[in-house]
Amino acid sequence: MIIVIGGPTGSGKTSLAKTIARALHAPIINADAYQVYQGMDIGTNKDKSILKDFQHHGFDILKPNELFSVKQFQVLARGYIDQYSSQQPIVMVGGTGLYIKATLFDFTFLDHPQNPMPLMSPEVAYARLLEVDPVSAKKIHPHNMRRVLRALAIYDATGETKSSIESKQDHALRYDAMVIGLNPARENLYATIDARVIAMIDQGLIEEVRALEATYGKTLTAFQAIGYKEVLDFLAGNCSKDQMIASIQMATRRYAKRQWTYFKHQLPTQWFDDEGQAMAWLRKTYGHLFA
Repeated sequence: MIIVIGGPTGSGKTSLAKTIARALHAPIINADAYQVYQGMDIGTNKDKSILKDFQHHGFDILKPNELFSVKQFQVLARGYIDQYSSQQPIVMVGGTGLYIKATLFDFTFLDHPQNPMPLMSPEVAYARLLEVDPVSAKKIHPHNMRRVLRALAIYDATGETKSSIESKQDHALRYDAMVIGLNPARENLYATIDARVIAMIDQGLIEEVRALEATYGKTLTAFQAIGYKEVLDFLAGNCSKDQMIASIQMATRRYAKRQWTYFKHQLPTQWFDDEGQAMAWLRKTYGHLFA
C-alpha cells in the first residue's frame, strides 16, 4: 500500500509522513518538484532528518541546472515503488499534485514535435485552438502561450485533439494507494506560511540563493521556485528586503490555495485538519498495518 501525504505547503505533510513511516518502517518517496535538487534546501523546506533517519528516494537526485519533467518523475517514482513488494507500505509525500497523479494513475505523456509556428501572436494561436480544440481552449488562459502551443502541437502531430486524447486516459489507480490531505484552518495555515518565510530568511535563504547563483548563474529553471526568484530580485536591487519577504509570503499563500484546489479536484483525497486527526483515522481504518 502507498500512503500519499499531500495538500498545501505549510500544512504539516512532512511531520505526518515521518510519523507514519516510523510506525510502519516504511520508505519515504519525495513528491516535491524542487526537493529533487541538491543545494536547494532552505527555500524548499527540505527536512534533512528524512535523509538521515529514513529510507528515502527522490531527494537530492539532481543538480539545479538539470531539467526534470513530470514524465521523468513518473518513471523514477514507479521504479522506486517497484523495488518493494506489494505488501510493503510506502509513504509518498509532497505538494506537487501532478507528480503524484502521474505516478498513481495509468496515463501516458505525449511526445510531440515543437509547434511549427511559434511566432504566432497569442491572439492568433488561441483563436486557432478555439477552432480545433474548444474543450482544451476553455481550460487554458488565452495568454498562456506555452500551453496553447503545446495543445496545438499535439493536434498537428497526431491529428487528434489534446482533450480527446485525455478523455481516453485510464483513470483507474495503478497501485493500492490512498491520498491523505492536511487542510488546517486557512488563517492558521497562512500564519504558519508567513512565519516559515521569516524562518527561512533567518536560516540563510539569501546566502543559499547567492551561492547557487555564483555556481550556476541566474537563469536556472529551478530558480522559478517560490522564494528563489524573489531573492534574486532582491540581490539584483529590484526590491527591499521587506518587499522580498512580503512577496514570498504572498506567492506562497497563493500557491497553497492552488495546491488545495488541485488535490481536491484531481485526486481522491481524504482530508483532515491535522496530523492527530489523520493518525487516528489511519489507526482505526488500517489497524492491521499499525499492529
